[in-house]
Amino acid sequence: LGDALVRSPYFLGVVMKFNKKSLLAIIGLLIAGLSLSLVCAVAEAKETTAIEMALKLQWDKPNHPIRVPVIVIQGDYAIADWIQEQRGGRALLKRDQQNWQTLICGDANMKQVGNLVSAGVSREDAKHLAAALEQEEKRLSDADKALIDSFKGIVDLLKEPQHHAH
Repeated sequence: LGDALVRSPYFLGVVMKFNKKSLLAIIGLLIAGLSLSLVCAVAEAKETTAIEMALKLQWDKPNHPIRVPVIVIQGDYAIADWIQEQRGGRALLKRDQQNWQTLICGDANMKQVGNLVSAGVSREDAKHLAAALEQEEKRLSDADKALIDSFKGIVDLLKEPQHHAH
């Protein structure tokens, strides 16, 4: 009886209708998911470009351009690794409406959650930034890592804007 039911035209018709509806639902979910991913990727690319431009406007020099090989973003905060000539470091930036402002420049200590929290980043955002930065820096060359790690200390640019010139 089981084989006869499975082979019956009625059963096959029900299965085909179910499969078509399921397939359409799955395709719809995939399209929605891909669209959302694309929107997020475009938004992140826009923010990454804005951060890089903010750093370049602040520190680029005609014969000494700044390079920004890593940018990680969480909410209204970002950390950008920068290299200029034979020096480098990390910058913590905050989004102020539509613009990004550099708050501090620093060394490897900027990967520590406590230092980010001290700079005003929420603990959760600081954890995300530190983890994302650690992950992204793995793809850097040893030479770039050494340049980025050459910065010593942490400079609060809001308190000492004249202190830091690349």
